[in-house]
Amino acid sequence: MILLYDRFELLINGFESIIILNMKQCRYCKKFYPETDFGVALTTPQKVYRRQKCKSCYLATKNILRKKNRNWLIEYKKKYKCEKCGITDYRVLEFHHTNGKERGFTIGWAYNSMGLDRIRKDIEKCVILCANCHRIFHSEERDNKI
Repeated sequence: MILLYDRFELLINGFESIIILNMKQCRYCKKFYPETDFGVALTTPQKVYRRQKCKSCYLATKNILRKKNRNWLIEYKKKYKCEKCGITDYRVLEFHHTNGKERGFTIGWAYNSMGLDRIRKDIEKCVILCANCHRIFHSEERDNKI
């Protein structure tokens, strides 16, 4: 890790002020950025540890991961059909948690922020329903509780 200091001289309220920014090199794109352009990885009472990737490299990596996870979910759903009506169009298939108390998160949105192992583990607790059957199921579930 290389740290540089960039010195800026500003005129504030008629007085010259010097601002010194810690500059850090991204390990991926090799460019220098202010230390604040690196996300916080860990904070302890003694120190703040920052990521090795600048914000733009981190975002690019995250987008690749999101795309990979989304494609995996699409391919997974293409192998199944709705357990109620039998429709096979993957675009309308959803994951229904059989035990709502064990539901960790909404799988359809998990590809944005969760790892594939965690998604797979949560899918094991689900059955696949089409959007219509899924809505009907929850509507009947609510109606029966009243």
